[in-house]
Amino acid sequence: MKETTNIAVVAVVLVPLVVIWALALFNIVVRRNDLSVAWKGVWSAVVVLIPYVGVLIYAIVRPPTPPRGSSDSDVTATGQAIDEIHRLVTEHEAGAIGDSQFATGKSAIFGMARTVRST
Repeated sequence: MKETTNIAVVAVVLVPLVVIWALALFNIVVRRNDLSVAWKGVWSAVVVLIPYVGVLIYAIVRPPTPPRGSSDSDVTATGQAIDEIHRLVTEHEAGAIGDSQFATGKSAIFGMARTVRST
């Protein structure tokens, strides 16, 4: 009878707690792109060293969803710059634009990429 009770406690209480603990750690390390490496280390240490209380603290203190910050816009701006460079190279290799137009286009794209990233 006592073994059945212990197995039930493990199945009903400990397994969900371990799953929540693992999901919180995964969320901190992998999904939270808004946290710096240092903060990821701090939160990971809190969750690992104080397993269930640390998860509870993290769940209360953290924002509910990672904010959409400048990292997303930087990636988008970089992707747009790469696409534009690819278009210019293709046109230059096909002979549709000359060397001076190619150089002017590159300057404009790199100037645009720097401007978009800094905002």
